[in-house]
Amino acid sequence: MTIYERIKELARVKKISIRELEKQLGFSNGTIRNWINSTNSQSLEKVANYFNVSTDYLLGRSE
Repeated sequence: MTIYERIKELARVKKISIRELEKQLGFSNGTIRNWINSTNSQSLEKVANYFNVSTDYLLGRSE
């Protein structure tokens, strides 16, 4: 699952559109949609797997 797909699912559960989410976060229209084909999440996951750490660790969310 890509970052975009995860965000879309979280927004669906919260009953808001991607556009509304972008608006609430102060993003320009289409910012999150541009992540649909982003390889950033896949690349980040590859780095995490290589070092056997979590993506949260790479993002500074865990030690």
